[in-house]
Order: sequence, then structure tokens, then C-alpha cells
Amino acid sequence: MLQSATCITDTTDARVAHFRAVRDGDLRGRDGLFCVESPRVIRRFLHALVASRRGAIAASPLSLRALLLTPAVAESLGELLGRARECTEDGTSAALYLAESSVMSQLAGYKMHMGALALGVRPASTSFDQLLAVLPPHHHLLIPWGVVHTDNIGAIFRNAGSFANAGVLLAGGSSDPLNRKAIRISSGRVFSVPWGESHDLAGDLVRLRDEFGFAIVAAEESEGATPIEELCTLPTVARARRVAVILGSEGDGVTAELRAQCDATCVIAMGDPHQPTNRLLESNDRPSLNVAVASALFLHRLRSAGGHSRTEC
Repeated sequence: MLQSATCITDTTDARVAHFRAVRDGDLRGRDGLFCVESPRVIRRFLHALVASRRGAIAASPLSLRALLLTPAVAESLGELLGRARECTEDGTSAALYLAESSVMSQLAGYKMHMGALALGVRPASTSFDQLLAVLPPHHHLLIPWGVVHTDNIGAIFRNAGSFANAGVLLAGGSSDPLNRKAIRISSGRVFSVPWGESHDLAGDLVRLRDEFGFAIVAAEESEGATPIEELCTLPTVARARRVAVILGSEGDGVTAELRAQCDATCVIAMGDPHQPTNRLLESNDRPSLNVAVASALFLHRLRSAGGHSRTEC
């Protein structure tokens, strides 16, 4: 396997130009690529590539362009490395470059790669219809609306992959899940969680309800909101086959306009930091949860309730 690899000792070598000072904006805009880093995450990426070529259904098919690894990491990937190298756009074998960790750090401009970098090709399309065509019938949906922090998007995907019961529909200008940091924070779950993008959320919510049997729920604190513990007892949710949870932006949450399009709004009860009075806090300082934490609580609630069909939820 490693006999076909190319050893890199010079950081100016033109063959590894794409790995030089890898910046997401450059890769995405100039070359239609994305970067994956660290042995664990690259293993998950390569496994997803091989599984999809063997018939596992992926919402947004990916392919491999090139790998830059230390010899030790390349050896640790074993046969998976050879199988994954055939998962390219044109069927040729993906380039495999070997370099020492110090050379890789000089080339990439940072040290967090842990001896493993890979370049993948972005999918040509990540549409709503593609996602719903492959979303398993028992899966729910998380819909981040205007969630722009890369850390949050990565964590939402990690939650969806860990609970293994949801896809992700990005909306409202949410951050790119194939950003290098998002991939790393997701621990590579962006490659196993079905996902797509909505460019008309109002219309897509109607379709989710009418065509696909979803109940639409907003995760937001508002007057009259239902406690999350009662989510699956709501008549509209109990009648639905599955649930789509809208997660609002870091600043404004789920807007009133969006909530008006939902079947219900659910709130996660939190403690009152002012009882007993805490003088370290302003009187109008309200408790709140990070959006990714909220997504995990909703996924846990749906799994705990057995919410995979109208007979179980």
C-alpha cells in the first residue's frame, strides 16, 4: 500500500500545494474542496466513503482527492486506506503523500493535524429533496436556523450522530458543516449524519408536515411554551410520524415569525439564578443554554420517549 505513496520533504513541493496553509475559504471557493484532520476523524471519513460506495445511502455523496499522512498514521489505517483511495470522482486512485509531522506542520501552518490531513471534494448539491430522499423513515430532523458559530454546527452534528436518530437541515445562513473546524468538532459525524440545506424554509416546513409526516416544533422559551418533558404528549406530535426541531440563532433564537409556522413551541426548564437572590447577576439576566446543548436535550427526549412513530411517541 505505502509503496505507491509519494514522500514529501520540501514544503514548497507543488504536488502538495492544496495542503499549504489550508484555509477553508480558499479550498471552498477556489477548488471546491474541504479539509479533514486527525487520524480518528479521517478514519470516519474514509469509512463513510467506502460504505457509500458499497451501497450505504448518503444524502450528499463525497469523494476523496488526496491524503497527507505521517508513515505511522498511514500504517494504522491499514486496508481501509487502500479501499478509500479508490473513492474518487474519476475512479483513479487518490494521491497519498507521506511526510514527517514537522514537515506537515510547516506546510499546513498549524500543529493540530496529529499527523493526518485529507482533502475531500464537496458535493455538487445538498438539497432538501436529496436529504428527504435518503433520510431513514424513523429519523427526526434538527433544523438550525441562522446558527453561525462553527463550534455549534459541529456539536449539533456530533449530537445527531451520537443519538443516531436525526438528520440535519441547515437553514437561514447556518454555518458550513464542511468547515475544517466543524468537521473536527463533530468528530467526523458530518460524514455519517444525513444533511441538506433549505433555501425556502417556509415552503419546506409545509412539505415536511404534509408530505413527510413531521410535526414541526420550535425550541424556544416563549409565553405558553410546552415543557420539553411533555413534548410527545402534544396531540400534533403524538399524531405525527416524526419531529422536526427548529433551533434558533445564537443571538435571537427562534423568531416569532418562525414559531407561527410551527405546531408547537417547547421550552427546556432551567433554574432561577435569582432565587435565592444572587447579587452577582443583574436582575434581568436570564438563564440560557447553548444551542448545541439544547439540540442534545431534544434528541435525548425523543429517544427516551421512543418517539420514532405515532404509535410510540
